[in-house]
Amino acid sequence: MRRNFPLLRLDPEAAGRLQHNHDRAVKKATEAERFSAALQARIRRDLGTEALWAMQREIRQQLLLEDLVKERAA
Repeated sequence: MRRNFPLLRLDPEAAGRLQHNHDRAVKKATEAERFSAALQARIRRDLGTEALWAMQREIRQQLLLEDLVKERAA
């Protein structure tokens, strides 16, 4: 089954703004990935791989707990 998606038509100014915002978002995401990789490498070098894994595990659990609390409150 094939769906036809409506074509989004923008005026040139709106298309330019959309492209600019997209470029900025991609640039910020790339910078965040680079920072995260550098931070992980530094933690791994200074504290060791086991400490990095433990920190990642604890942070993952903390974020899951926060999501559950938000979901319960909603």
